Amino acid sequence: MTRPEFLKAIRALSARYVEGHGRIADRSPLDSAGKRAAFAGFYAPMHFLAARAIVDALGTPTAPVSTIVDLGCGTGVASAAWALSLPTRPSITGFDLSAWVLDDAKENWRALGLRGGTTRGDFVAKLERLAATPPRSGALETTGLIFGWSLNELDRADRERALRAIGTVASRGVRILAIEPVARRLVPWWAEWAERSAAGGARAGEWRFQIALPPALAALDRDAGFQRDGLTARSVCWNW
Repeated sequence: MTRPEFLKAIRALSARYVEGHGRIADRSPLDSAGKRAAFAGFYAPMHFLAARAIVDALGTPTAPVSTIVDLGCGTGVASAAWALSLPTRPSITGFDLSAWVLDDAKENWRALGLRGGTTRGDFVAKLERLAATPPRSGALETTGLIFGWSLNELDRADRERALRAIGTVASRGVRILAIEPVARRLVPWWAEWAERSAAGGARAGEWRFQIALPPALAALDRDAGFQRDGLTARSVCWNW
């Protein structure tokens, strides 16, 4: 792609999320090569930096994490940010419905010196299987779950299934981190869920980080026309 084409794709993907999110239930927001390129080459690095800042602010979980399960992993950047923050590098398992992002996730993990594998499938079903794991089996004792900008992609019924399962897994002491955008129109359900989760012992927060972007990324951000006042996100974490 030429630089003008890439910048156009960045703006198109932003508009698709901000203006059209949820309007086309049977159509992926990554429905063109340009949008996929923008997602992998611009938004994924932004998400990596935001996720890394969040896990740095939260600190290292008190219990060890040997495996991270990245549910709705996309290009794998959220789990990569968490894994790189830990004193002992965990393995990563990613779940997503999109085949191309799974290939990208594996390449990103390799590039960052991390061990990871992927499975194409419904991450809500995987989460429910984890929630059904017998509590005394010990299978989840050193497992961490991460949802990086993935819960907002679900329709209401699937999201309610996911939130119920998250509550079940969290009650067993599993380390969990969920990250979503701050824009209320994208996550109108977040405030109620975060308040309910915090009442049950989770840590909920809204973040704004003043991070100097790498020069190439900063130039794309500027030339795409964004007037960014730091990197922002919301998070809820359990058993940290």
